[in-house]
Amino acid sequence: MVSIHKKSTKHLRRQMPKKDVMAWLIAIPSIILFIFFIWGPLLQNVVFSFFKTSNFDMISWNGFGNYAGIFSDPRFSGALVNTLLYVGYSLIIGFLLPIILAVIISEIVRTKSVFKIGFYIPNIVPAIAVLLMWKTMMDANDYGFFNIILAKLGLPTSEWISNDSLSIPLIILTLTWKSAGATMLIYLATIQSIPNSLYEASRIKGTTVWQRLRYVTLPALFSNIKLLLIIQIISIFQIFYEPLVFMGQTNNAANTLGLLIYKLIYTDQNTGRAAALGVITMLILLGFTYVYLYFDHKSTKDQTKVKTYIPYDMMLTKSVKKQKTGFYKLCSHINKNLKTIKSGLLWVLHHIGFFWLVTKIDEGFKQIFKYTKKLGMWFFKHKNDGILAYSDYKKASRRIGYYILHICLLFGLIIMLIPFFWLLFTSLKEPNEILQLPDIYRFFPSTWNFGKYITVIKNTQIMRNVLNPVIIVLGAVVCSVLFNGLLAYVVSVLKPKGSKVLFYLILGSMLIPPAVALVPLYKNINGIYQLMAIMTGQSLRDIYSSVATLIPFWFIAGASPFNFMLFKTHFDHLPKDLFEMAELEGASQTKIFFKIVVPLSIPVIMVVSIFSVTAAWNDFLLPYIMINNEALWTVMVKLFRINTNMLAYGITLDQFLALLLFTMIPPIIIFFIFQKQITSNVATTGIK
Repeated sequence: MVSIHKKSTKHLRRQMPKKDVMAWLIAIPSIILFIFFIWGPLLQNVVFSFFKTSNFDMISWNGFGNYAGIFSDPRFSGALVNTLLYVGYSLIIGFLLPIILAVIISEIVRTKSVFKIGFYIPNIVPAIAVLLMWKTMMDANDYGFFNIILAKLGLPTSEWISNDSLSIPLIILTLTWKSAGATMLIYLATIQSIPNSLYEASRIKGTTVWQRLRYVTLPALFSNIKLLLIIQIISIFQIFYEPLVFMGQTNNAANTLGLLIYKLIYTDQNTGRAAALGVITMLILLGFTYVYLYFDHKSTKDQTKVKTYIPYDMMLTKSVKKQKTGFYKLCSHINKNLKTIKSGLLWVLHHIGFFWLVTKIDEGFKQIFKYTKKLGMWFFKHKNDGILAYSDYKKASRRIGYYILHICLLFGLIIMLIPFFWLLFTSLKEPNEILQLPDIYRFFPSTWNFGKYITVIKNTQIMRNVLNPVIIVLGAVVCSVLFNGLLAYVVSVLKPKGSKVLFYLILGSMLIPPAVALVPLYKNINGIYQLMAIMTGQSLRDIYSSVATLIPFWFIAGASPFNFMLFKTHFDHLPKDLFEMAELEGASQTKIFFKIVVPLSIPVIMVVSIFSVTAAWNDFLLPYIMINNEALWTVMVKLFRINTNMLAYGITLDQFLALLLFTMIPPIIIFFIFQKQITSNVATTGIK
């Protein structure tokens, strides 16, 4: 038996290198795509930044000349300050909101799925369509929807996006409206995974609701909060076309580093400086990432560190020394004044009868809820987990609090959905109805003319642009599933030597915005067009004017860090016992893959395919830069071009809004068909 065991271990040692070689052979095609579209352009961009350029060609060595030119450009300081302002406003406006929504929705008894879907829907809608919709609603004229609301409330109207000081917070408000639901799902999944035994133990100890929230729920969310904080900062640094859509190319008031890179390329035609700015942006993002990793490591280390015993005398000495410091005395003085103010305020409230009124109101509610307690408790009979359980709702005040929070959520859901209803009803109005002043404004159209949708589709010939994303989808779905799936299988299941390094490279590439490596990426895609021209014997102009222009977008989908993470998360949760048993029975890796992995991965393959379809429909940045032929534009590029020059297309505002609604319908339909798969995968991956 001992000799047989020794022979088997020697055999396994010999087989291990072969297994690693096979794993890397499987991964090579996917790695090539990542090198060509992500890692390579980043390195090329660094090289490009040290050369003088003519259009997209390097002419001669320039050293740090491009960097000096960037720092001397007055637009750089403005773009950097604006980008930091975007980050600051995003943290003020949008960071806490998803956490609050997740905590409240987790306590909802019966309509939880309605709120999950309702708050997530804006995330499905194409970003360009959202920006154009909100831009129209924030029209500075008196017939803009927001100004009509202000006028109806008797408040002064605003210039909204036309006011340079409001442009950045309004852009962030729009982005928060769009993306808060997706972040909320991630937090909600974490809250729902908290063992109910922790809440039960805290209830037995007599903790209050706020103590359970503070000591059970928030600590469970803390790791997600840290991760999503750095992801939000990095994603806001990637803002590029949002100010371009809202403010136009010539307005620098809401300029960002990404938009300045675009202007340096296409307006100034100084690609060397654009590359240098890309490197500077990348270094700033790496700095943010390093700070996050440092504090994350430090907090983890502090949690695991054993606290040393401190004698009582030493603690007393430290306390006395602390009380003698000037800062402690200042805080004590402020605290004393606050207590004086508080006692004075309580005295005033007592003498004006405020507390008597509150007592009478409380007694009235107690009488009301005394007779409705049986009905109220029946409503909460299935509430056995979470911060509050069935027994907690025996107090009338908690039932009142629940109803108030439910009403607040309904109000929030209305805010999330009302832009869609406004777009639908306004697109059905006649042109003269849209330009109504507040005193005669009506939310609903006088006539329901659905025929204008057909008219505007014919006039703009947008259906031929609908075909282009379909062509992209056909190849993008195959490439995304094949290349990202195989690479994730190698990293998660086969785990050859060096796979951890590969994983961190892919994870790190999620932190770098596409605009950082725009110059070399443009050149690499043009290289594909040149290769296609040589292989087919056609001229480069013929390639640019043919459907072949769309082929590179297939392979770009094959180098998607997000889809890779979807697959990896799925493979990490597959039962490893199946693989071990199959190997013991002599099954080859090929047989294991097709007989075990593929059948178990049908759900994630469906989700990645759905995301690939919606990504192709929603894509704007690269098609906008790479495709110059109008017949080959994607839907979002065509929509943006029409918005910038509606007169050239001969359409009115109501027709444009009808077109805007038309572009939102396909992703919304896809979402409602596959909403369970989409919401569950967004929640479990924690990356969106």
